Amino acid sequence: MIRTAQLADYEAFTVLHAELGLAEPPPSRDRLTSTLVAAHDDRVDGYVHVHTFGTVGYIRQLVVRESVRGHGTELMLHAAAALRLAGIREWHLNVKQDNAPAIALYEQLGLRAEHQSTALRFPWARIGELPCEDAIALPVAAEEDDELERGLGMLGGQIAMARRRPGAVLRQLRTADCVPIGFAALDPEVPGARTFRVARPELVGTLLWALRHHTQKEDFALVIDDHPAVVDLLVTHGAIVKLQLVHYAGQLPELAVL
Repeated sequence: MIRTAQLADYEAFTVLHAELGLAEPPPSRDRLTSTLVAAHDDRVDGYVHVHTFGTVGYIRQLVVRESVRGHGTELMLHAAAALRLAGIREWHLNVKQDNAPAIALYEQLGLRAEHQSTALRFPWARIGELPCEDAIALPVAAEEDDELERGLGMLGGQIAMARRRPGAVLRQLRTADCVPIGFAALDPEVPGARTFRVARPELVGTLLWALRHHTQKEDFALVIDDHPAVVDLLVTHGAIVKLQLVHYAGQLPELAVL
């Protein structure tokens, strides 16, 4: 059966999360409220973690035990149905570019590849080597979210979601005449920035310096969406590529009605 995750599922949830091979820890217990699990008796065989960003849905993670991979389709259909009930009609996700079974499932559900995303770890010891174009670094007020998201090509509601994470640090870059040219949200759980956007590579160092003093770790995790020049710059200055991802998007399938 597919059901909403419960606190008692957390240990099984962490075991399944480890199968993703990610450096980051599993989401905290309070995020189980946006997670669906495939359960048989007392055993949890898989889960899907769902977010909503304004008018779109986002599948953050889908994990299923290898012996019961068919549950992946069930979990995705239940996630789609839940999103439809919430008034959502479009969904997005990232998938490892070599995960052929997952890609086949997503394409069967009507999702299509949009762009590449790259997950990296950058050593803070190399930050002084990065270009730093002049810009004004500021905190982000809620009333600025829409302007930043539109100006930087982000999903609507993405900044509000980042703000809800405990201990999150949000920083923006603006020109002297107040045009938005960068945004990042530091998530202490990673630690790093799942969202890191700059209008041009020369701003990478500027935005990283705005986050530097909010973490004591030796390196920093970043996800760069659809900006190969930024990835190349970071790699040139010591960043290590951890994952190559493909961003998929599409309309929710009509059959997702339970």
